[in-house]
Amino acid sequence: MPSKTPIERQVGIRVTANVPGLDQIREKFKELPKNLSARYMAAGLRDAIEQGNTLNVLKNLTPKGPTGNLRRSIGIKTRAYVSTGVGYAIIGYKSGRKLNEPFDPTKQGYHQGLVEFGTKQRYRRTKDGRPVSAGKMPVGGSYGRPPVRTAWEMTRTAVEARMVDALTKAFENAGKDLAYRVKSLQGPF
Repeated sequence: MPSKTPIERQVGIRVTANVPGLDQIREKFKELPKNLSARYMAAGLRDAIEQGNTLNVLKNLTPKGPTGNLRRSIGIKTRAYVSTGVGYAIIGYKSGRKLNEPFDPTKQGYHQGLVEFGTKQRYRRTKDGRPVSAGKMPVGGSYGRPPVRTAWEMTRTAVEARMVDALTKAFENAGKDLAYRVKSLQGPF
């Protein structure tokens, strides 16, 4: 079986942003060492998401079930790719644990896809072979709108407005960190 391309395996919502000034700050980040660039880029994007109030909007849009696990699992994830010098930040629901990792009640969002994308009408068979409807999940659960997509659409302009400022501040902090590292390598002379 041929391997799937990354596009075919991708699950979720792809978002592109056309923010004025973003290309210039991206070029500035390319001048830094890749490890600093990736780390501070991810931190800047996280700050932009936090300042844009997307977390609170997503919490308000997420339907609360009997356990509250999905709403409790909302969070921001950042990742720094040191080999390419790129960092990213995403917002969504946390799920899954690693082997031998202690229980974390904030990682119980296993059903995030069911709420965001819904399901078609499903059937199961009884012991005697009769088909029985298992129902279907509407898009967005009981609220009727996909929470992640709706939260992004509501806060997109606020996040984009803060993105260049947050990344500029992160670039300045990366420059200070780089200057400190260079100074510490020079020694006491």
